[in-house]
Amino acid sequence: MVKAIRNTVMALTFVGVAGSNMFWNFMNDYIACGLALAASVTAGFCVERVFIERSRRETIRLHGADWHSAEDQQPGA
Repeated sequence: MVKAIRNTVMALTFVGVAGSNMFWNFMNDYIACGLALAASVTAGFCVERVFIERSRRETIRLHGADWHSAEDQQPGA
């Protein structure tokens, strides 16, 4: 689900930035395409970060603030 939402946001951002250049001819098409690609990748990272933070908050809510301390313990010790 996260992948689908991220890809959708990336595609819409790319189309939005590239489309605005196509309609208003702000700059060279190659520069606009590069800018649209950079904006879509940034939007994808932001969407992933939102999902990561949300799952982290949910884990803390369910298991407490020290939920990751069990990773440091060795089994059978």
